[in-house]
Amino acid sequence: MATGSTIVVWAYHGLPVVATILHVVLGYWIYRTHWDTRGAKWFVGMLALGGTYAAITSLQMFAPWYEVKVLLYAVGGFFGLTSYVAYAGFAGRYTETDYHRQPVVKAILIAIPVGYLVQAPLQNLQNVWGSSVWIETEPFRYLAYEPGLGLLVIVLLSYAVGFYNLYKLSVYLLSTSKRATKQLGLLMAGALSIMAIAVVSNLGLFPATNFYHGVYATIPFILFTSLALFRFDLLNVQPVARSAVVENLRDPVVVLDDRRRVIDFNDASTRLWPDIADHVGDSFDSACPALSDAVSLTSDGEQAAQITLPVDGRDRHYSVTVSRVSRRGEDDTLLSVLLRDVTELEQSRWQLEKQNERLDQVASTISHDLRNPITVAESRLELMEVHVDRGTVDDETESRLRADVDEVTTATGRMQDIVDDVLTIAREGKTVEETEPISLAGAARDAWDTVDTEAATLTVDGDRQLQADRSKFLSMLENLFRNAVEHGSTSPDSQDRQDAVDHGPADVTVEIGPTDAGFYVADDGPGIPTEHEDEIFEYGYTTTEEGTGLGLSIVKTMAESHSWTVELDRDYDDGTRFVFGEVDVEPVTGRIDVETGLP
Repeated sequence: MATGSTIVVWAYHGLPVVATILHVVLGYWIYRTHWDTRGAKWFVGMLALGGTYAAITSLQMFAPWYEVKVLLYAVGGFFGLTSYVAYAGFAGRYTETDYHRQPVVKAILIAIPVGYLVQAPLQNLQNVWGSSVWIETEPFRYLAYEPGLGLLVIVLLSYAVGFYNLYKLSVYLLSTSKRATKQLGLLMAGALSIMAIAVVSNLGLFPATNFYHGVYATIPFILFTSLALFRFDLLNVQPVARSAVVENLRDPVVVLDDRRRVIDFNDASTRLWPDIADHVGDSFDSACPALSDAVSLTSDGEQAAQITLPVDGRDRHYSVTVSRVSRRGEDDTLLSVLLRDVTELEQSRWQLEKQNERLDQVASTISHDLRNPITVAESRLELMEVHVDRGTVDDETESRLRADVDEVTTATGRMQDIVDDVLTIAREGKTVEETEPISLAGAARDAWDTVDTEAATLTVDGDRQLQADRSKFLSMLENLFRNAVEHGSTSPDSQDRQDAVDHGPADVTVEIGPTDAGFYVADDGPGIPTEHEDEIFEYGYTTTEEGTGLGLSIVKTMAESHSWTVELDRDYDDGTRFVFGEVDVEPVTGRIDVETGLP
């Protein structure tokens, strides 16, 4: 019996010291490592108040004088009750509900410490602070009390706050993601341990009766909290309630049960169905008839559909996604119907279609209205040559006419080239909608075979699969190869460059190969003059009188139609190098050397 009493005495005197140490250590650790985390300041404040309460209680237990015990009891009680307030602040911030800021809750949280401070000086007034305070000697010497009406009200308010914390945490636990359930569960277990020990204490079931055991309840609270912090990363895994996310969505969401009845919705849904609140429990068909007709709820898995609904007198276009949601612990499944407003996207698509139609009209106009006059001019030129050949004019006139015919023939040929290039831009510049896997090396060889390469050489430095429109991709490579071979990527700054432009470099080598983000095309010609590097992709840029100035513009247009980028490598010193990026590619294969040219 004596041994049991000794253990009780040691427990009552030693556990407040342990509680104090636990509060200090845990609070300091959170302060040093998680101070900027949401709710951390409230939590450290709660630990500071709880630790102060435990320390004062420990002093009160060892104090030999009655007056000192009463004073320490009164001071410690203030810190103990105020820790309830701090816990409510932490729970509100951690769950992002901020329920501690609600007017009624806020008033109660303020009333607890203020009411305690007002009544503390009245502790000698009968039935206000305490109806009776005395020293008990069994099982050890301690201060016993029976609370008066005023103190009882404050204590009941603190209990109310504690139970409300549990209620809010449990509601949030049911609506948050699985990643945060363990953390919230441990927080609730810690809070529940304090409430449970307080109730047992007031029922007089502990060895020391008429003694408040709140300080001892903080030990299991600290243990549960420490487990949540160190095992489940409490302050790093923040709960995000699904209800909060759904409510803040700007897109309408309707939830159906397994019988296809409307059981929930968010505020955004009321814009489409103002009376949807009256249809909770009704069938989906009757609550949202137009939406019900547009989607199928019978097949498994996620589904998508398109629908147009009137909103504020205007039609809005929506993409509808139906997803199945399994409820934890339940055999049935729910259906979430999410409507994403895609009106702006549909308008952009419509504008793009109109733009493509205009491009088709331009291409048709160029094809029919411009080529016909060119054809007429070429026919007339042929007749003129026939008349000149008949010798009906003197030699001087014949020479002058032949020179004029040659100039006009060159001009009409250039006009034909311009028409062909403009047609290419108009027809091939549309955004690519369908692609296929294409070998970079194979496409390069095919494009090279269609270009008059003279004595030039092609080297393919590796291969890879890329997603592209084959026709456009080949046309783009053809323009690049033709630019390298026929023009040598030069400007007429010297006689050598003039010769390269007019006749093509005799031994130019063109190289194509993969990069991390796409591919490149390079040649070892004279390169682009620095003063022209910013102009090469502009419409009409050319270094010769014969050029249309549209070759590289076509290359850029076709690259952009694939959503690729194309840039001139300004740091390349061995000629000209064009780099294509943001290309949808597959892994690079080994190096392939392909040489193609005249023998």
